[in-house]
Amino acid sequence: MEKIRPIFLLLPIALVCILAPSAGFALPVCAECHGEWLESAKVRKVLHPPFEEDDCVSCHDDHGDDGRLVLVEEGTALCFQCHDEPAEGSGIHPVIEDEGCLGCHDPHGSASRPLLTEPAEDLCLGCHDDVMAGAARHEAALDGGCTDCHSPHASRHAKLLLSEPPNLCLDCHDDPTAEGRVHAAVEDEGCLFCHGPHSSENRRLLTEPAEDLCLGCHDDVMAGAVRHEAALDGGCTDCHSPHASGHAKLLLSKVPDLCTDCHEVVGPLDSHLHTALADGGCTDCHLPHAAGRPKLLTGAYNMERFPDGFSEGMYELCFQCHDPSLVTGKGDQGVTNFRNGPKNLHDVHVQGQLVPNKYGIVKRGKARSCSVCHDPHGSSQPFDLIREYSCQGVFCFTMTYHPLEDGGRCMVGCHKPQSYHRSGSGAGDRSAEISGQPVDQKPD
Repeated sequence: MEKIRPIFLLLPIALVCILAPSAGFALPVCAECHGEWLESAKVRKVLHPPFEEDDCVSCHDDHGDDGRLVLVEEGTALCFQCHDEPAEGSGIHPVIEDEGCLGCHDPHGSASRPLLTEPAEDLCLGCHDDVMAGAARHEAALDGGCTDCHSPHASRHAKLLLSEPPNLCLDCHDDPTAEGRVHAAVEDEGCLFCHGPHSSENRRLLTEPAEDLCLGCHDDVMAGAVRHEAALDGGCTDCHSPHASGHAKLLLSKVPDLCTDCHEVVGPLDSHLHTALADGGCTDCHLPHAAGRPKLLTGAYNMERFPDGFSEGMYELCFQCHDPSLVTGKGDQGVTNFRNGPKNLHDVHVQGQLVPNKYGIVKRGKARSCSVCHDPHGSSQPFDLIREYSCQGVFCFTMTYHPLEDGGRCMVGCHKPQSYHRSGSGAGDRSAEISGQPVDQKPD
């Protein structure tokens, strides 16, 4: 009987070995070998629920004969006993296909949720180390926020995105296309046509410096030698919205309000505006980006006060709207209202007075440019007539204009006033003969 007793002593242990796996609890013998490790692992911040509940046998089978650890299923099949498998037809994260779940997760416990082997940002950047190399970083991509945009396991969208741009972007960013006209790049290509999703060396995560980015599509707007300062140094967004606008050309506000944000083209007392400006037509005379002429003008405009002669080409800009007969025609009604009787006083001022020399040969006297008398933007006097003149930046004299019933009167500096009358009744006041004073008037 003494020889049989050891067998009966082994029966309780055998029963534990048989019953414990089905009961789902760790065998006492696990702690006998793995106790020290279990003690350190149990203090981790995040524990895998089966491990937290001492349910070792959910994943582990008893050791084989050679003492190796045996899993109840191999690879991802073990995890998919509890966890959903990535949907069929989805793009699967390569690390899952190549390394399985343990490429990112610890099966027992971790300091990072959800059982990540490292903090999320470090874990992702361990493979994708180039995406955050830029100085400007997408806030969503910081602090381990990769999963704000990407699924870590699988997705039906490219790059494992949670949804397709721009819908994904609009989860955080206000819809920039909510008003009016939409930038074609936004409408046709989406956010990533201009912005990098992770980081960039450029502000606002632009894929290139702003000027280069805009000119990549709009390569013809800066072709002129004279360039609008606002359009330099990537300043396109000083005038244009990059996404959408309620104004034409994606402008931030209507013209001329947009232009006058920077340019003081009229003074506080200028009650008379050039018709082109009053109609919001800064771009009738100026190109907004670049031109081959000074002041970005759309046509030739002689600004020399006393040019050598006259030609229509010298005032191409003016004659885009005004008929050249205003200067070259006779002083007939319908041609110009700046006339003394039949004499066209625009002709006298702009082309020069016809004066015979001592040999009786008639030649033109001193010519004057349009800018001698008219301010191209506006004035406190009718017909945009300049009131104050400066010499090298210092005030010199004034020109005062008074309208008359059938003409007008000008007084320049300390000179006697000169008047003109369309009826010709005031010929005795020398207005038709004296052309040296800067007087001018526009047609009706």
